[in-house]
Amino acid sequence: MKRLLLILLLATAAHADSGLIRLSETASPWQVTVMTDPTPIREGLVDISVLIQDAKSDAAVLDAAVMLKLKHAQSGLTVSTEATRQQAVNRLLYAAKFIVPAAGEWTVETHIEHGDDAQVIAWSFTAANPLPPLAVIWPWLLPAVLAIAVYAANQRLRQSRGAAQRDQPNEH
Repeated sequence: MKRLLLILLLATAAHADSGLIRLSETASPWQVTVMTDPTPIREGLVDISVLIQDAKSDAAVLDAAVMLKLKHAQSGLTVSTEATRQQAVNRLLYAAKFIVPAAGEWTVETHIEHGDDAQVIAWSFTAANPLPPLAVIWPWLLPAVLAIAVYAANQRLRQSRGAAQRDQPNEH
């Protein structure tokens, strides 16, 4: 039981690179794959990861410069952030973890530079409204609720066994 609770707790707390593939296309001389987490993207913390591969050899490009420029369609608000390998758990990826400040339609320009080559890849996403606070913390509350339910069931069984033993006639 303790192992199951520990696994559930760790699974809800785990955050890693990658997530949903938003884009995978050839932008000569590279194959570029963009992934986002969480799914769906919501106003709040977002992880955008970029995998850059040589289009001919499929080898990962590990020394590029990657910049993400986001623009909110409704308000015109812009956010720029650098995606780096140091921010990524998977060192083959470039990652940027940042706050999406508003729900709605966002356009993204992924700027990639490596040596003399440079590309800008455009894509978009829709950020949903943030989750209510209780929906965010319920995975942390679940182990406590389960522990209380198991304790209550244990106490009820002990009481019913005690009552059953008192009701039996003594044969002495």
